[in-house]
Amino acid sequence: MVGGGLGASADLLLEPLEQALQRLTPLRPALAASLLGEDAVLLGAVSSAVETARPEAFERRTSRLRR
Repeated sequence: MVGGGLGASADLLLEPLEQALQRLTPLRPALAASLLGEDAVLLGAVSSAVETARPEAFERRTSRLRR
């Protein structure tokens, strides 16, 4: 994925990136522009924070109520 500010230039970057990968590695990952645009980093951070906080904020608290 090419995201964030780079994603806006994906049309210019994807082909050179694919060529560089072909020279550097036998792996052929699929490259694509992120659909999240410039919010990709922010949305990833929020997702990570929610994933970390969910057990603390909800699961642990609700398990006390079931006892």
